[in-house]
Amino acid sequence: MQNFTITSGGQELIAKMIAGTSTCTFTRLCTSEHDYTDVADLSTLTALEDIKQSVLISSISRTDTTLVNLIALVDNAELTEGYYIRAVGIYAKDSDNNEILYAVSTETEVADYLPPFSGKTIRSITYNMNIRVDNSEQVTLEVNPAAIPTMEQVNNIERKINTHVNLVFHSEEGVHGARYWDDTWQIKNENGEWEDAGSGGGGGVAPSNVSDLSLKVGNQKLTIKWSDPGNTVVDGQILCTWKGTKLVMKAGAYPETEKDGTVIVDNQTLNQYKTNGFEVTGLTNGTTYYFALFPYSDSGSVNRNTSNRVSGTPQPFKTLTVKIDLSNSNPSTCITAADDLVGMSQDDIDSFFGHYPVLLKNGAEVGKLKTTDFTKFEDGTSADIASGSAGDVMIAFPRRGLKISTSGNILTVSMTDNPDDSNFKYYAHTRGTTAKDVFYLGAYKGYEANSKLRSLSGKVPTANKTIGAFRTLAQANGTGYEQSGFYQLMFRQAMYLIKYQNLDSQSAVGKGYVGGSAAANTGATNKGGMDYGTTSTTTQMKLFGLEDFWGNIWEWIDGVVTNSTRNILTATDSFNDNGTGYTDRGQGATSNIGNYMSKPQGTSETGFLAKEVTGSATTYFCDYAYLCASRVAVFGGYWSDGDYAGAFSLRVHYSASNASATVGSRLMYL
Repeated sequence: MQNFTITSGGQELIAKMIAGTSTCTFTRLCTSEHDYTDVADLSTLTALEDIKQSVLISSISRTDTTLVNLIALVDNAELTEGYYIRAVGIYAKDSDNNEILYAVSTETEVADYLPPFSGKTIRSITYNMNIRVDNSEQVTLEVNPAAIPTMEQVNNIERKINTHVNLVFHSEEGVHGARYWDDTWQIKNENGEWEDAGSGGGGGVAPSNVSDLSLKVGNQKLTIKWSDPGNTVVDGQILCTWKGTKLVMKAGAYPETEKDGTVIVDNQTLNQYKTNGFEVTGLTNGTTYYFALFPYSDSGSVNRNTSNRVSGTPQPFKTLTVKIDLSNSNPSTCITAADDLVGMSQDDIDSFFGHYPVLLKNGAEVGKLKTTDFTKFEDGTSADIASGSAGDVMIAFPRRGLKISTSGNILTVSMTDNPDDSNFKYYAHTRGTTAKDVFYLGAYKGYEANSKLRSLSGKVPTANKTIGAFRTLAQANGTGYEQSGFYQLMFRQAMYLIKYQNLDSQSAVGKGYVGGSAAANTGATNKGGMDYGTTSTTTQMKLFGLEDFWGNIWEWIDGVVTNSTRNILTATDSFNDNGTGYTDRGQGATSNIGNYMSKPQGTSETGFLAKEVTGSATTYFCDYAYLCASRVAVFGGYWSDGDYAGAFSLRVHYSASNASATVGSRLMYL
């Protein structure tokens, strides 16, 4: 560091000391990573920028009538990230207890680097400074007892201690569990055995923390992924050479050291477990397991930072299945429960789904809402669900796998809570090729505010816009926002079948608002729980927290179109009007069809799009559906649709250029 420059504030304090009108108490030393090379006159500074550490003065003494000697120590015991010391400032207080920046020193060439704490070796820098005061008699010489002692002070204390005067390190017995024996520094381990110091922690700089640390829960297993830190390189110089990372497991608490628990893998191949992770098997479901990763260097220095910890509880996965006999026209008797669904209560089914209401703002959860009253957060405090400034009211749907197949007249719909089962599809939780943990749907039909599609209570749903116009409004909220997508619709339709096991949704849940004369305001069902319905055709219904799951106003469904030959085209990203870039799922019908649906397409890719339409309002799926050429989709029915509406009223018969007062949209975030 360069010589200290007295600041203007320091010069004023010196003048007061010379005049005898003030004393000076040096309070602390601060370090900064800020580059002051562009500051022509350091005396103009009144405070340090980008302060990294602030320490008390360890020692102060008068050198002569105009100088005092200050000693302060900076170490890395609390550092989680290293930094370059490019400036040092001395702070002082006057008689009125006003603290000022007294003096500054900067580094213009090679700055000192203080690395993060490795978990074993503490690095420190001692500053021994002669500071001009011009009247040292006016300087207070008291030292705060909380200040860290310097090595010189520690050595002075040690020289006064007579204990162990006859013990030496270079003996077989050693001193305090350490010895220099057989030309090697050794320490005693927790078993009282001598071992080379390098094998238990070593010296030098330890590797940095691991990154991308994650844990995936499985059935009797946990999978841990991480990226190894690699070598630590500063200004082209290797300060630490990474040798490996140990994964240690312990029951009841996190491992404190690499020997505190069971080492289940000692990885010495960089990023070996970054992509697929390390799978820990043979675990007990319902038991929490604690893990810590310990990167270590070629010199044996170990990183024991608590940031490298993770825990998890393995859980058994469930599969809920319904089998639908498509030859049975009775909507309430054609369905049979299978797999883990047999004997499950509706509460247990909801717990399996795991969906919940939430305020979502800029793609982040602000807070969960009460399932029985959307106007309040879970803790009972009021939630702003109307103004839009606090976010949108959304329903979160955690990642679940879906499988739909048809064999003869049996349609099988299965859902699993296994987040990664190759036998299931996760289209609703996929954005392009990227897997997502949750998707969010607006609890209400969409409302336009400030050229954005919102999900807010107490609003008249916006309508009379094309599917493309609504898409633009939704995407205006930011990355990840869309209007409701086809695979998210298929997902919630499957949820309905699994929970209610009845193809007639208007009988199982409620008629919905399908007998009115105009669109109804949003929010009427805020205190109706997550599922609500009546036999009235002028009362809004609610399913899985989604108000007007059907009825009130249609909603555009993005991500599915048909071409001129009625081939079904679908996508999970890059939605557009004509299906450019979509995947062709095959021909859905040889001619335009429209009536009450009796048989759906019935695959994991095409779901509940109409295949045959020979039903009625009381048979088969009980809802009106269309599949026409070169069309986009609307869903749910509107305020005067009567029996046409319901959970399977999916109509692919609108042109992308169509805009109607009966068609709106629902916000989505994925």
